[in-house]
Amino acid sequence: MVKIRKDRESDSKARFNIIDFLIIVMILALAIGGYYKVFVANKQLAQQEQQIEYKILVSEVRQPTVEAFQNGQTVQDLKSNVVMGTVINKETLPATDDVPTSDGRLVLAEIPGKYDLLLTVSASAVVSENNIMVSNKEIKIGQKVDIKTNRAASSGVIYGLKTSK
Repeated sequence: MVKIRKDRESDSKARFNIIDFLIIVMILALAIGGYYKVFVANKQLAQQEQQIEYKILVSEVRQPTVEAFQNGQTVQDLKSNVVMGTVINKETLPATDDVPTSDGRLVLAEIPGKYDLLLTVSASAVVSENNIMVSNKEIKIGQKVDIKTNRAASSGVIYGLKTSK
């Protein structure tokens, strides 16, 4: 004779076990994390955002390039098209180079037909204690940047940086 064993609880009742509890805890943790990311972290990020000005030195360019960069133009990163800010000032200086003389000295001489262009760019940036980010591009003095506007593209070096604080 075969005996059929019946469990103490009926199969129709729902069981609550540790796996169900862990799933509920995970869902709550994800919901709280999402709320924090959307409502709290974005407000902190907005509070860190401020206006900065930085200078880009574009060395040894010809006159057409100097004329192509104008105040009010939007500057973008050449590779990623990320907006880097707006040109608010442009200074043009004659390009110079060290030239050896016959007596062994080095003198600073102008390079004919070449100019150094110093662009001042204004941008909205996220400023933290570790870095300064314009869009998704980090800004640091001495960093090489490839920039473009709607009329020109060139390479330069970040020469100066000023935050509003």
